Amino acid sequence: NFFCSALHVSPHTRTYAHAHIPHTTQYTMSGVLFEDIFSVKEKDPDGRKFDRVSRLICSSENYEMDLILDIHDELYPMQLNDRFSFMLARTLALDGAPDSAVYDQSGRPTLADRFDYVMHGKVYRCEEDSSQGNKLGVYISFGGLLMRLKGDARNLQGIDLDSYQYLLIRKV
Repeated sequence: NFFCSALHVSPHTRTYAHAHIPHTTQYTMSGVLFEDIFSVKEKDPDGRKFDRVSRLICSSENYEMDLILDIHDELYPMQLNDRFSFMLARTLALDGAPDSAVYDQSGRPTLADRFDYVMHGKVYRCEEDSSQGNKLGVYISFGGLLMRLKGDARNLQGIDLDSYQYLLIRKV
């Protein structure tokens, strides 16, 4: 179950001012909220809007999730049919300890060491889609690069509106 207060209601879509899904014990300890393997199905379907940014349309292999992701294509080029490991985490600390408000220059190992591309952003919208069962869309802005992860709400447990999340990617 998740608890929310509605901002906008249409026949099929609800946008929430607050959506909270209780955490599972497995992910709470490590700070990892979601992890799966995705494949790039489309790249820039509406044309390229910015010189260095591509919009990827992806689908997951394990949890039937849909991902729309803006990525800095010069820093981390992705092509059609590329497969990548995708993770959302609330902290980079391996033990799940909360991040401090300053950059950690200690050199300690972090989750980022296991990935090639890392972004930090804020959840700005959670949207339930009642036309497709118990589907939830989570929208995160990474300094203007946008992401939407949509699928079964049970797979998006612990992702709260206005929370900060890390997105981590590694090609497989």
